[in-house]
Amino acid sequence: MNTHTAVDQQIAADYDNVPYTSHAFHYAGPRHLRATAFLYGIDTVPLEHARVLELGCASGGNLLPFAAAYPDAQVVGVDLSSVQVDEGLRVVSELGLKNVQLHAMSLADITPDFGEFDYIIAHGVLSWVPPEVKAAILRICRENLAPNGLAYISYNTYPGWKANDVLRDAMMLNTYGAADDADRLARGKAMLLLLSQGMARSNPMASALSQAVAGLERYSDYYLTHEYLEAFNTPCYLVEFVSAAQDVGLAYVGDAESQTELPTLYGQNVQLHLSLTAIGQPKAMRQQFLDFAVGRSFRKSMLVHAESASSILDLPDPSRLAQLRFAGMYVQVNNSEASAAGQTVLRNQAANELTTNDPMVLATTEALSAAWPGSLPFADIVAMVKSCAPEPISDEAAIVSAQEAVSSLYRIGMVHLAREPLPNESGRAEGLPNIDPAFLKVLRMRERGKTMTGGFNLWHENVNLTLREAEGFVLPFLNGQHSVRQLRALLCDAWTQGKVSAIDGKSLRGKRNLDGAAQNALRALLELLRYRGVLSGSI
Repeated sequence: MNTHTAVDQQIAADYDNVPYTSHAFHYAGPRHLRATAFLYGIDTVPLEHARVLELGCASGGNLLPFAAAYPDAQVVGVDLSSVQVDEGLRVVSELGLKNVQLHAMSLADITPDFGEFDYIIAHGVLSWVPPEVKAAILRICRENLAPNGLAYISYNTYPGWKANDVLRDAMMLNTYGAADDADRLARGKAMLLLLSQGMARSNPMASALSQAVAGLERYSDYYLTHEYLEAFNTPCYLVEFVSAAQDVGLAYVGDAESQTELPTLYGQNVQLHLSLTAIGQPKAMRQQFLDFAVGRSFRKSMLVHAESASSILDLPDPSRLAQLRFAGMYVQVNNSEASAAGQTVLRNQAANELTTNDPMVLATTEALSAAWPGSLPFADIVAMVKSCAPEPISDEAAIVSAQEAVSSLYRIGMVHLAREPLPNESGRAEGLPNIDPAFLKVLRMRERGKTMTGGFNLWHENVNLTLREAEGFVLPFLNGQHSVRQLRALLCDAWTQGKVSAIDGKSLRGKRNLDGAAQNALRALLELLRYRGVLSGSI
């Protein structure tokens, strides 16, 4: 048995034994990548018939939202773990998707004969594989990428990962001799206690290590296992990645979260000193200097064929936002301190918050929320600005105000971008409450313990909800055929007949006059589902 096969088998065994929960990531979805590439001057293939390949797809959680939205697209995933691929195939079958293929195989075995793809995605793979597989990923992005194709590769980066390197080294050192995976994890976590609570005050790295350990508190055990306790985790500098891509004939476009490449995002001090230090330097070097300034630890890089390099803009062009569509859901958060200062705090569907007193931003978020989970073109936002202006304004002034409003949301990463409307978007805001059928099927599978694949909405967001019995009862009736009044009556009958318990878990068998309680429970459920982007129609 050769070394390459032995390494593949060990990696496959690690992920077979501790399967990775497979989620959607909005920044790694074709819709987002297509819109973001456009900001850098790159035109890509429309999504309806696009060919998409994901390397290291696990059970396909990052492919399913796209495949469900675009049945005429071709979607292919490859992963070394047969356990995860088998799970993905079960989910694909449950969803009835005919446009998805998942393969359990080594990435190194992919050749040009495997096919040509318009979008190639490798999220969370490059840093965690041996050198020969790293080389294979870049080779695939050259050999299997269509002429106008776009590749996305994410990876851990320095300088931000330097402290995490120390954590990983310490955790790995303490796992030698571990009896099994559970023991290995326990030993790794024990080392985190030393590095968070047992460091000497004189340790010059104490602050950096404490922050790195604190950053892990929100992550699960399987994340710690695969991020810190696997055989491979090799971060690199951005310039090293760009150089390796150039060596195989690929050109660096920019980051999939493109606003993070704008020096203005980090304040005047960073912008000024970066401009002085990086003057005359090529694009990748300027971004590398920015990484030093902000301590970036993770990159989400987009690549195209070197032949398209001349079309790439140095930075994303905010003026191009006017040619895109926008989507988001925003709810007001009670904050007495902000209110006293004349500010409004908004939380979007991804739980990110914005504090503003800009009336045009507030009007824009209100318009986007009304359309959610649909999207709005820039022209609609301009029209909204004109209608909300306290005094009549010209078309030119409305365009400027609308541009400033969407640019504000874009810079803080609190708005979805798209080049085309969602499939069947025109009917999403109309009709009776209608839950996304793909989301519902995955939710039911998760409730039965049949999959670890994450739920999702059509904006490629991860949506996992834990619902109470009464709420779960209502879900199948959210099929676009029942009014809110009918839904309320169904819930009242179920409570009265003892089919399901109340929201607080108590029985309401034989009770009367439940309309008020049903109305409150139903309103809360519908608002939650709409907020998370899995419910359309009027509520």
